[in-house]
Amino acid sequence: MKGIYVLFLVMVVVLAGFPAQASAESLAAPELDKPKDKAKNQVATTVLKWNEVPGAKGYRVMVSLSAENLNALAPKAACTDCLVDQKVTSPTYQIPMKLLTKNAPYFWTVRALSETDEGPSAAIRSYTLASTFFQDMD
Repeated sequence: MKGIYVLFLVMVVVLAGFPAQASAESLAAPELDKPKDKAKNQVATTVLKWNEVPGAKGYRVMVSLSAENLNALAPKAACTDCLVDQKVTSPTYQIPMKLLTKNAPYFWTVRALSETDEGPSAAIRSYTLASTFFQDMD
């Protein structure tokens, strides 16, 4: 019986060093890749890309007309001013057609998600769309 107790203690000590899932504190902020900050002449269906975060189960992508709105957004809070507030499983997101218009800067950020929480936001970037890509699609 003493041997089983020792084995149990060893297992507890070993397993204590390996969390079952990533918590918000252990998730890093994603590093945004594309488009680069202040990029110009982007297409209306721009693909946003970022680096994978170890331990992340998914990502929350947010696009807004205001960097201040994104900066002030608490974890898990609804982004009522966002044009995009989407959860995805891969480190890319394509903006849906006709969602954005020309002549406005768009601000975007991403947060890594665990099963129950979300990590810190990536540094906010901005981009603008190219006016030559717009056509009346109606």
